[in-house]
Amino acid sequence: MASCPESVEDLQKEVTCPICMDFFTKPVSIQCGHSFCHSCLLRSWQQASTLLCPECRSVSQQREYKANVRLGKLADILKKLRPSGLCNPEGHGKCEVHQKVKKLFCEDDQSLICVSCSQSQEHETHSLCCTDEAAENCRGKLQETVTSLWKKSEVVARQLKYEKTKFSLLEMEIDIQKKNILSEFHKFIQLLHEEKDAYLSNLQTEGRSTLERQNRRISELTEQSQELREKITELEEECKKPDLDLLQDVKGVFKKNELVLQKDTEPARTSIPIRSIPGLMEWIFSLKVDITLDCTTADHGLIITEDLKSVRYGGVQEEIPNNSWGPIGFAQVLGTQSFTSGKYYWEVEVPNNTAWCVGFCNKSKDFQNSFVLSNRQVNNSFYLFAQAQHSLYSHVQYRQASVLDLKVGIFLDYEHGEISFYHVKKRYLIYTFPTTSFSGQFLPFFRLSKTKDCSLTICS
Repeated sequence: MASCPESVEDLQKEVTCPICMDFFTKPVSIQCGHSFCHSCLLRSWQQASTLLCPECRSVSQQREYKANVRLGKLADILKKLRPSGLCNPEGHGKCEVHQKVKKLFCEDDQSLICVSCSQSQEHETHSLCCTDEAAENCRGKLQETVTSLWKKSEVVARQLKYEKTKFSLLEMEIDIQKKNILSEFHKFIQLLHEEKDAYLSNLQTEGRSTLERQNRRISELTEQSQELREKITELEEECKKPDLDLLQDVKGVFKKNELVLQKDTEPARTSIPIRSIPGLMEWIFSLKVDITLDCTTADHGLIITEDLKSVRYGGVQEEIPNNSWGPIGFAQVLGTQSFTSGKYYWEVEVPNNTAWCVGFCNKSKDFQNSFVLSNRQVNNSFYLFAQAQHSLYSHVQYRQASVLDLKVGIFLDYEHGEISFYHVKKRYLIYTFPTTSFSGQFLPFFRLSKTKDCSLTICS
């Protein structure tokens, strides 16, 4: 069985209002079965936007409550029994010094004291009041705090609901944007495929027409060559004739020969127009980096400007051997920057009608790996050559006729193993090396022929 103190405590709980934590005063019961002081319930409902039970938080549709007379009488009985020690069944609440009941409350020290303590020097200047009054004031403040907490709780609940709604909307927005991105890129890829097909179709049509013209020219020259051989044979036979026979129709013979000699033998001007890909150069331009020359790597005779952007040869001039691919007759310098990852692009203005070389090389003593675009003289004409020295391939990969006033764009994609050269002014690709794999540091590489007024300039 429960002890007496425990029974008393349980009985006190049953007649205590959950709101003010004091004995019921005019208790009323609501739909859920819980009871409260009449004034406490009304104050709670007035301050709340929804009719909730202050104890179980169940919702009441109307302001309906019923007076609980029996509970009120039981609370009154217990109130009357309180002086006999019911509230302090174990004898608590007595002053340890004077062994008197603590009937006063010191507001300065926020503690219970007895009457004798209130007359002591320690409390004579303090503000004192009866315990009933102090408890009532305390309950009022606690109720105000509870009310504020309920209001804050409702604000937080509304904010929580709003944030959950916002979370759902954000999830929907992310999903919509994801679908939009996929849709737009699908369209973009489709447009690129269509653009590619159109470019290839135009190239095939123009190429076929150009090849047909070239083939006709070859046929014409073949016929002309055959005709010339026949004329040569005829004239050789004419020369064998007797003097009178030879001179009999000499005028007609010379006239026929003049007509054959006057026929055109100049090479046909046929070429395939090079087209730039819209948007690609703009993207490559966005990768442009600042490149400067490293004076410490410059060969003797090279003169580098203060901004480290331009180099020219000012030493002793040397003749470059025809069809030479090595460093003979050249002076070289490296860039300051080195690359081990990423995408990069820069531009170089190159001279006309002289030999030069730009590109990349690995940072090693003998430059075993290099990828360059060079301008070389072959049989009194200048040509652009794409050259590579690499473990996977080497030597010349590409050749085309040289271009005047050329500005070379140089592109490196280290991770994808791609190096490309562009005609910046006409915005088209000159050459891309076959994809390979890089390792170690790669540096910009520049070579100039050892001739007068030969210079290279890195564009800012």
